[in-house]
Amino acid sequence: MDFFEAQDRARRATWKLVVLYITAVILIITSVYLVTLVIFGYAGHAPPDASLAEQLWQPGLFSTVSVILIFIIVAGTLFRISQLRKGGSAVAEMLGGRKLEPSTRDSNERQLMNIVEEMSIASGLPVPDVYILDKEENINAFAAGFGTGDAAVGFTRGAIEKLNRDELQGVVAHEFSHIFNGDMRLNIRLIGILNGILLLHLMGMILMRAGAYSGMTSGGSRSAGGGRGGGGGGNATLAIILLGVALLIIGYIGMLFGRMIQAAISRQREYLADAAAVQYTRNPDGIAGALRKIGQTKKGGKINDGHAMEMSHLFFANSFHSALDRLFATHPPLEKRIKAIDPAFDTENEKKKKRIKKRLDKDRIASADSASAKSAGGTGDHPAIRPELILAAIGTMDGNQVNRAGQLLQGIPVELKQAAHEPLGAESLVIALLLGGQEPAAKLVPEWLHNQAGDNISERSNELLNHLNNGKREWFLPLAELALPALRQMSESQYETFRETMERLIRQDEHVSLFEFALEKMIVHQLDTAFANKKEPKIRHHHFKTMGKEMAILLSAMAHASETDTQKAWQSGLESIEQHLPYELKLLPSDRCGIEQLDKALDEINASANPVKKYVLTALIHSMTADNQISIRERELLRAISEAIDCPIPIGVL
Repeated sequence: MDFFEAQDRARRATWKLVVLYITAVILIITSVYLVTLVIFGYAGHAPPDASLAEQLWQPGLFSTVSVILIFIIVAGTLFRISQLRKGGSAVAEMLGGRKLEPSTRDSNERQLMNIVEEMSIASGLPVPDVYILDKEENINAFAAGFGTGDAAVGFTRGAIEKLNRDELQGVVAHEFSHIFNGDMRLNIRLIGILNGILLLHLMGMILMRAGAYSGMTSGGSRSAGGGRGGGGGGNATLAIILLGVALLIIGYIGMLFGRMIQAAISRQREYLADAAAVQYTRNPDGIAGALRKIGQTKKGGKINDGHAMEMSHLFFANSFHSALDRLFATHPPLEKRIKAIDPAFDTENEKKKKRIKKRLDKDRIASADSASAKSAGGTGDHPAIRPELILAAIGTMDGNQVNRAGQLLQGIPVELKQAAHEPLGAESLVIALLLGGQEPAAKLVPEWLHNQAGDNISERSNELLNHLNNGKREWFLPLAELALPALRQMSESQYETFRETMERLIRQDEHVSLFEFALEKMIVHQLDTAFANKKEPKIRHHHFKTMGKEMAILLSAMAHASETDTQKAWQSGLESIEQHLPYELKLLPSDRCGIEQLDKALDEINASANPVKKYVLTALIHSMTADNQISIRERELLRAISEAIDCPIPIGVL
């Protein structure tokens, strides 16, 4: 599946959601208007000779009802979306989730964290925050957020205790597919829409109680005052109660509209995410096994939290059940999902099933061997560095990459991984990474760091620097990714101090290396989103016509990163997109495509439509692979660019 097309498809689905939303609002307004017309007798105010249409059409009443309802529904929608503006973490906390400490010692939680980290490293996605729904004993999971920078994945206590590693990996891969395909933003907007519609149900309850209270009060007044004016007050009270009952019923109708919208948006996406999970893990038994276990339990994937209905489209399996599930269920039936993954399910042909499993086992072993050979042999003359394969791998992953990520993580010393999982250790690790990535690598932290960051961080950074100097360069960027969840636990003031320390370390020698640039982009780009509520940039560029300067800077920088032939690298990148360029580009000297110029160019590229980003990466990848090898400088530059424009590149293809 093409990452860029999937993202655009998700954006287009937003318009489908808007149309369904407007349709639901129109039907609700019409229903409430007709009920109000009947209850309050407005139709009887028309002239005796008026036609039925004239009796039913009361412009003043219709306008009043429309304005009130639109205000309520839109306000409810905006209120809920505002509540969830923090992204995935806000959704998880609303569902009662507990943020999982990366340094957890619980064996089930540690296994889950290992799987999420493997998937993140393999795919190039930032490691998301992980939440546990401790009170939920059934098997379920979800992914939520507006984008990769604020994504969170959540798992019920039942999921991490009842699923084995392969099954849990299949569920994690399913949720990562939703992150890749841009489903999360749409899902949060859908939560807001449902909240706006369901507010009518709440209004109905309020009006019923208000009417009942008014009736009790007026009843008491009539007793005291001899019954004067009781008839008019009683009629008004009855009308309010009847309107409340009507709104209650229409609120339920609104709930049906909401369920219809959920089903229309999410059913097909579940099939796609299941298929992607099989592709990512190359193990259909994993996700199929998880679905079987859900089907074998009486309550399935039911979530007991009060938000289960409005958020049911987020989950791996149905979290909310009603009598209308057959019509409006947000997920396809479990049996159909399992059969789509495993055609041998519930058949007598067990031999065929065993042959399929045996073949997949051989494929996984071959994948592991291939990943090991590639890791040992470097990135030189290997078919995986073909530009088309690298481009196609963006925003996805496969069994090879997951295996390689697992092997890489196993090779990293325990001391470094433990540091990445602790807030203080993560800060120290990033400082050590910056110092260890310098050319030549630093042996000790600078003296000024003791005063700015404190003795604890300085001493820990020195310890970690020793491990890094004796280790492999390929550990550096994955370690930075592992540190992200722990770094998100800092307070805003701690982050400001940490950010200042990073910038001073990077610029202390008045030269910013490509590694420092890549690391800063990876850390700052993600943490700015977490701490500053950084909004996604508005798309300003839909084609190359306004991108000549930026394209020349990026392509020139990549050509200069080549260790063999700058001109060949430039020409190869240019030829790959030449037919789409409305102007001529010229190779810039290195002093005109440095870090400062790259920074500004990336801000503009990030504000471009997906087709533009795809062509940018196409040119850069062709330039990088022109000599059929990928240098460390080229790899780090491409990683920095992909991080800055939210286009994750899997570790296994670089």
